[in-house]
Amino acid sequence: MEPLFSRPLHTRVVGSRILVFESVDSTSSRAFNSGRDGTVVVAEHQTEGRGRHGRAWHSPPGLGLWFSVAFTGGVDGLEFAAPLAVRDGLRPFCALTLKWPNDLLAESRKICGILVERRAGTTVVGIGINVRHRPEDFPPELRATAASILMATGRAPERGDVLERVLTTLDDRVCALRAGLGEVVRREWAAACDVEGRRVRYRGLDGFVTAIDGLGGLVLDTPAGVRRVLFGERLEWMEDKSCCS
Repeated sequence: MEPLFSRPLHTRVVGSRILVFESVDSTSSRAFNSGRDGTVVVAEHQTEGRGRHGRAWHSPPGLGLWFSVAFTGGVDGLEFAAPLAVRDGLRPFCALTLKWPNDLLAESRKICGILVERRAGTTVVGIGINVRHRPEDFPPELRATAASILMATGRAPERGDVLERVLTTLDDRVCALRAGLGEVVRREWAAACDVEGRRVRYRGLDGFVTAIDGLGGLVLDTPAGVRRVLFGERLEWMEDKSCCS
């Protein structure tokens, strides 16, 4: 397999230390024990990769990028900054849209998942990017909803190039957060989600999204009144846009 790091990163925080493994249980679990701000943990294969809501993340060797970055001292707003960073980092390779709250899609199929976790003063963002998968590389239950850069564009970029760009854009976003630009980042993320006017179903109620609140949750107009959906809660998207959005 090609080396994932062939040249040094020109970053300020992300990549202060880089740990590369052939196989780990979870890059995020390793990152929590790294002990240094900006540590990047990358693995060719995860045996217990995880996504939101306790879902397993399919992460076979040689096909994608499975990595986590640890930050000490807190990084408020990382949930908003990370998907923007990945979108921007992948732009030279693949045009993506952001699905609330932090999935990245190509033609409605998921290419990247992001999970931010916090424990005892450490914040870790775990990122999984499907790069070289073909449809048959996914488990049968994912083939209708998952994609890769190769599937979306017909090209398979060098994974090291993709990783370098994403870590660089993530570094830019983290530095912006630490410089006090968290609200600017949140507003950019909310605009990228493009959810106002979307029809959804939440806990048995149909409604329309009227806004994203300051914590990243959705404000819904339903027949039973206004409802709020917390960041990352489950809901069903009914259609792209309402007729009156």
